[in-house]
Amino acid sequence: MAFRIKAPKDFWAGLMFIGFGLFFVVWALTHYQMGTAVRMGPAYFPAVLGGLLAFLGTLVLLESFVMQGGALKLPFNIIDMVIAAAIFVAVMFLAKPLGVSMDWAILGGTAIVSLLTIRYRPDAKALVLISAGCVVYGYLMKPLGLVLATAALVFIGAYGGHEFKWKEVTILFLVLIVFSILVFVKGLTLPFPVCPAFMDTCPIR
Repeated sequence: MAFRIKAPKDFWAGLMFIGFGLFFVVWALTHYQMGTAVRMGPAYFPAVLGGLLAFLGTLVLLESFVMQGGALKLPFNIIDMVIAAAIFVAVMFLAKPLGVSMDWAILGGTAIVSLLTIRYRPDAKALVLISAGCVVYGYLMKPLGLVLATAALVFIGAYGGHEFKWKEVTILFLVLIVFSILVFVKGLTLPFPVCPAFMDTCPIR
């Protein structure tokens, strides 16, 4: 029996969700301790969320074979993807001679790709900036802490939307950071740095 993809957009979206979800699960389990449901380790939350994302992707993928959907229209082409990959390869290659850590090199590559997308591929701004926000959040967590990393995630991701309103985005950030501190730092006692590493004393304990 041959399977026919009825909704290409859902098919590729499902594959993307599965890929990202499995990546976070594997990364969390290979770099951090899992812990238990009672005493969660740093890998527990990203592993669970990654698993849920992969499960959601599986449902979307299966739905693409059943439900009729629209055609997939990408806001970029293969040349754009090659250029983006070349930028990351270049900054990672230049990182060591310039004395820059690989983390900052990846952040630099992300910034360059994001700026080029805003200037030359505005239709792809949402996809690129939301992805960039996640990358920035992950790499800034250790040096800048939970507060500033969350701020970067929220404001960069929000700028990828159709409308960007400072007041609404700021309120969203404040609600999210208070929730994160109360639940993950205070409630679950996860070892997240709240303040930047250069601060000797953090006012939020």
